[in-house]
Amino acid sequence: MKLINQIFIIPIKLYKFFLSPFFYNSCKFEPSCSSYCLECFEKYNFVKAIFKSTLRILRCNPWFGHGGHDPVEKKDGV
Repeated sequence: MKLINQIFIIPIKLYKFFLSPFFYNSCKFEPSCSSYCLECFEKYNFVKAIFKSTLRILRCNPWFGHGGHDPVEKKDGV
């Protein structure tokens, strides 16, 4: 894993441990957005991880329709 990805993984893990418990059920997706971002940074290079994480976070709002199961790996390979 690249160092640049590790720079993003650490704050995500800290968020999941310290802050996420206070926002229980605030994410409308499964896995949660923080888990999704963490998995992206563990699997992909920095550019792809940032791209996929940003798109996911932008979709996690009250105005973007429904949530649901949205894993990192999709059938279309994106």
